[in-house]
Amino acid sequence: MITEADTSPAAGRLQTTLALMIATMMQAFDATIANVSLPQLERGFGTGLGLESSVMTSYLCASAVTAVLTAWLRRRWGARQVFAVAIGLFVAASLLCALATGAESLILFRLVQGAAAGILQPLAQAIIFDIYPKNQHGRMLALFGASIMVGPMLGPVLGGIITDVASWRWIFAINAPLGAIALLGLGAVPSRPVGLTGDRVDRWGMALLVVATGSLQLALQRSIDQIWPPSLETVTAFAVAVGAGVLIAFQSRRSRFTLFRFEVFRDLNFTTATVYNFLVGALLFTTIVFVPALAEGPLASNATQAGLVISPRGFGTMAMMLAMRHLIDRIDHRALLALGLLITAGALMLMARVPLHGGEVWLAATSAAQGIGIGLLFTPLSTSGFWTLAAELRTDAAGIYNLTRQLGCATGVAVMTAVLRARIQIRLSDLNSNGGVPAAPTDILGAISLAAYTDCFRVLAILALAMTPGVLLLRVVCRNEKRLIDAGPVEHRRRS
Repeated sequence: MITEADTSPAAGRLQTTLALMIATMMQAFDATIANVSLPQLERGFGTGLGLESSVMTSYLCASAVTAVLTAWLRRRWGARQVFAVAIGLFVAASLLCALATGAESLILFRLVQGAAAGILQPLAQAIIFDIYPKNQHGRMLALFGASIMVGPMLGPVLGGIITDVASWRWIFAINAPLGAIALLGLGAVPSRPVGLTGDRVDRWGMALLVVATGSLQLALQRSIDQIWPPSLETVTAFAVAVGAGVLIAFQSRRSRFTLFRFEVFRDLNFTTATVYNFLVGALLFTTIVFVPALAEGPLASNATQAGLVISPRGFGTMAMMLAMRHLIDRIDHRALLALGLLITAGALMLMARVPLHGGEVWLAATSAAQGIGIGLLFTPLSTSGFWTLAAELRTDAAGIYNLTRQLGCATGVAVMTAVLRARIQIRLSDLNSNGGVPAAPTDILGAISLAAYTDCFRVLAILALAMTPGVLLLRVVCRNEKRLIDAGPVEHRRRS
C-alpha cells in the first residue's frame, strides 16, 4: 500500500510540519498564557477558586468530545479542510472569549474553543505519522513536541506582561495572528478524504459521548465545592457519565462505524500508554494551573512574575524533548519513562518545600526540573503506544489517546482544586480550634494557603512514584524487530 510517507516530497513535508507545529503551538500557547491571568479574571468577575477550574475543565472536556471525532472528520472531508475549519473556529472562539461579559459567557466560549482545539492536536499527530516513514516517527515526535514547547515557554511570560499592562482579554485576542499564519501554511497538508464515502457518523454514539463528558464535567465541578462526602448531584452526574460510557462500549460493538474502534485496545502497549497518558495529563496540567496561582496568591507576585516562575518548565521540557531525538532509538523506553516519573516526583516534593518569602526562584527552579521529567515522558509514551498499531488505526488511536489526556487534565485540575479547598478549610478549622492569632490575618491566610498547596504537591509526588512500576507492562521493541517493522510487509515475508 502506498502511503503519504512514500509520495510526500521533502519540501512538502517541511511545509506541512511547520503548519502543524504553529497550529498546535497556538493551542499550547493558549493554555499556558491563560493560566497566569486566572487570578485577575476571578477578581474581574467577582468569583473564587471555582472559576479557575470551570474555565479549564470546560475547555478540556469539550476537547475530549471532538478529539474522538477527528478520524471520522478526516475520512469524510480530508485533513486540510478539517484542519482549516478547526483553526478558524478556534480563532473565532478566542475573540469571543476576549469580549465575554460574564463568567457564564466566558465558559460557553471556552467550550467552543476547546471543541476546535480537540481536533487540532490528534489530527496533527496523525498527519505526522502519515507523512514520515516509521523509522523517523520517534525523532519527528521529539522535534514536533519540542517545537510546541515554545508556547509553554513564552506563553506565561507574555501572558503575564499583557495582563499587567493591559487586561486578561488581550491574551485571547493574540490567537488571531497565530491562526492566520498557520492557515497560510496548510497548502501541503493532504486534502483528499482517506475513507469510504459511505461512512456516516454514529449519532447515538456522539450523543452518548456528549452526555458522558458533560456529566463528568458537572461531577468534577460540583466536587470542587464538596469533595467528601459527595453531594447527591455529584454522585448522580458521575453515575450518568459511567452509564453513558458503558452504553458507548455496547453501541460500538453493534455498529459498523463507531466513535470508538475498540480494536486499538487489543494492543497492550497502546492500552498501557493510554492509561499513563491520562495520569501524566493530571500531573502536568494540575501543576500548570497551581504554580501561577500559588505565585500570585500566597507569594503575592504579579502576573508577569508568575509567568517567569512557570516558564522554565517549558525550557526544561523542550531541552529534554530535543535530546529525545538522539535517545529514543537507543535506550529502553521503559527506562526513560521510569526516570521521567522519578524526576517529576522529586520536583513535586521540592515544590512542597517552597518558602513563603522569596519562593519565586524556588518555584522556577523546581518547575524547570519538572519540565525535564515531563520531557522524558511524552515521546516514549507516544512512540511505544503507536508503534505496533496498524496504519489505518492511527487516527482513531490518536483521537482516543488525546481524549484520555484531556480527561486526565480536567480530572486532575478539578480533583486537586477540591483537595486544595478542603485542605484550606481543614487548616483554618484547626487554627480556630486552637485559638488562632487575630493579628496580621493576611499573613496567616497566606501561610495557610501555602501549606494547602504544598499538601497538594505531595499528593501529586506520591502519584508519580506509584506510577513508576507500571512501566514494566510496556512491551520492548528490540532492534531487530524495529528494523523489520521499518522495512515493511515485503521484508517481513522475505525473512519469514
